[in-house]
Amino acid sequence: MNGFFKNIPNMLTLLRLVAVPVFAGFLNSGRTFEAAAVFLGAEFTDVLDGFIARRYNLITTFGKVADPFADKLMQLTALFLLAKKQLIYSVIPWFVLVKDLLLIIAGLYVIKNKKKVDVSSKWFGKLTSVLLFVSIMLIFMEAPRILTDALFLICVAMALLSGIMYARSYFRQLRMLSSDSPQ
Repeated sequence: MNGFFKNIPNMLTLLRLVAVPVFAGFLNSGRTFEAAAVFLGAEFTDVLDGFIARRYNLITTFGKVADPFADKLMQLTALFLLAKKQLIYSVIPWFVLVKDLLLIIAGLYVIKNKKKVDVSSKWFGKLTSVLLFVSIMLIFMEAPRILTDALFLICVAMALLSGIMYARSYFRQLRMLSSDSPQ
């Protein structure tokens, strides 16, 4: 595969990063349909770049870092703007942000200490992201507030659960590494 095609997953990730301010601009100016279209397109490129990278073994260090960053940036931008518009409880984006920051700190600790710990996303994190996506899209579709409130509360519970599961996984791996290393 030539060099151009090898960069397609990374180009899709960059496109997602560029989409964040476009999405925010549309949502801030009350152009909800356009904002929803950009948000949906960004989620589609996320699925597409992951599929292409795995299917054709085009996984890069840049992609491992930029892909989840782009996803979180789009999610958090949507959550903070929806909270600003009082379409979701204002605590929700802060809760998700704190959970993500704690996971980033744990990941940086692992990298700094050169530990061989798997910090890739797991099914429970992916499921939480999918539910967040669905919940955000339902707001754009003007679903009843009681439904979106219930879904976002489930998202918060799942984010908390996934944060705990990630932490348990990290600590279990770190314990195994320290027990395997010579004293």
